[in-house]
Amino acid sequence: MKLNVQQLQQIMQYLRNVAEADPNDSVSNACASLAYRLEAAGTSVFDMPMDYSRWSEVDQAAVRYAIGKRNTYRLLPGNKHAINVNSLVDND
Repeated sequence: MKLNVQQLQQIMQYLRNVAEADPNDSVSNACASLAYRLEAAGTSVFDMPMDYSRWSEVDQAAVRYAIGKRNTYRLLPGNKHAINVNSLVDND
């Protein structure tokens, strides 16, 4: 599956959100690493193909996980870092 630029940018945001909010260090690090490599691919530092099926199994798993957590880990307006929105408590 070949990704377009908009899809790639959305995936990078999901990966960054997981990297900032997930309590599992291994998961956070894998997502942070992939987000960094995808960002750097725009400057040709790394040769990341736009074809998702050519990525490593670990990178594909990180993307699937990040997409699966897109409604859990979110960067809310005005915040600098993503949070786990499920941990928010309504104090009304």
